[in-house]
Amino acid sequence: MRKTLIQNARIFTPGQSSFPGWLLIEEKKIADFGENSAPDTYIQNAEEMIDVAGQKLLPGFIDIHTHGCLGCCTMDADPESIRKIASFHVTHGVTTYLPTTMTDTTEATVNAIRCVTEFVGKRGDFAKIPGVHLEGPFFNAAKCGAQDTANIRRATAEECRAFLDAGIIKRIAIAPEFPENLKAADMFHEAGVSISAGHTNAVYADMAEALNHGFRSVTHLYNGMSSFTHREPGAAGAALSLDDYSCEIICDNIHSHPAAQNIAWRCKGAEKIVLITDMIRPSGLPDGHYPQADGSEFIVSHNGTELRIPSGALAGSALTMERGLKNFTANAHATLEETWRCSSLNAAKLIGIDNETGSIEKGKLADLVLIDDEFTVKRTIIEGKTVFYQ
Repeated sequence: MRKTLIQNARIFTPGQSSFPGWLLIEEKKIADFGENSAPDTYIQNAEEMIDVAGQKLLPGFIDIHTHGCLGCCTMDADPESIRKIASFHVTHGVTTYLPTTMTDTTEATVNAIRCVTEFVGKRGDFAKIPGVHLEGPFFNAAKCGAQDTANIRRATAEECRAFLDAGIIKRIAIAPEFPENLKAADMFHEAGVSISAGHTNAVYADMAEALNHGFRSVTHLYNGMSSFTHREPGAAGAALSLDDYSCEIICDNIHSHPAAQNIAWRCKGAEKIVLITDMIRPSGLPDGHYPQADGSEFIVSHNGTELRIPSGALAGSALTMERGLKNFTANAHATLEETWRCSSLNAAKLIGIDNETGSIEKGKLADLVLIDDEFTVKRTIIEGKTVFYQ
């Protein structure tokens, strides 16, 4: 059984504040960890020793809402595209991610589900994929954002069954204000799929009712949803005030103002915020105009951080998880001891994989990321194997 010992790390765990210490990996799992120096027997028996000189050791980031990068997209339904995206993610500390679809035809969505499902259980120098996240097509066109209104539709049992039969779906975003969509939510909930309210014009009462149909999160808080007012709190107000909702949030300081991030932190706390990137095809590319899959429109990248369609609407982000965590920690006026779980454990719980990953605990998989004081990713470890190092 191969043993790897990480020494001189600052370790972040659910049980206490961070502490200087060591962590022992045996094969794929976290065998032990503790403060200060490792026991002599661990030092003597380790096949690999890694001195990280005070770097911060966190559970690997888990991004449950990300479409693509480097010119590739989940909707390509192409294994090479998925592999390229997954390889990019590990360079930014992501150990698990959900390839995320966009609103499209039934055939295109089924093909994407099938392609992603082929990666479930595969291991390599790329982020792990437990399944697919369907962002649509059961939305409200009034809150389409950059989604294709021509393919936004109400749910039918037949289409839901086609999606479920195509492969492993871990999460779906649905607009809950339509009765047909609530019936669909019941189907997905029964199948064990995590359900999010997204691209929705729901009022507060709709959001409250959605909880009875398995909804437990909202898609990119503040974006693609009805806004808060003092007479009608809308989807945003419901998400912030109803305890059962977890909130995805894009912390690029473009999709949500730093003060809005702070409000979300104050309302939801450390256990109900889920940081996402919502990266799309041009993410990671230089500034320029890039065609969408159908070739009919272009997306403009501004300074590598801001992505818009020609109309001026935001179209996903070029954010990476470590930058999102850095921004959110600063904007929440919180400490990393408080916010780290927003980049890993909360997402793991939402999609039901927290029994094996998402936190530094004995017996869990050694899915880890090391960052420096500037939140730069220095090393990514997946199931005990270093897959990225700088």
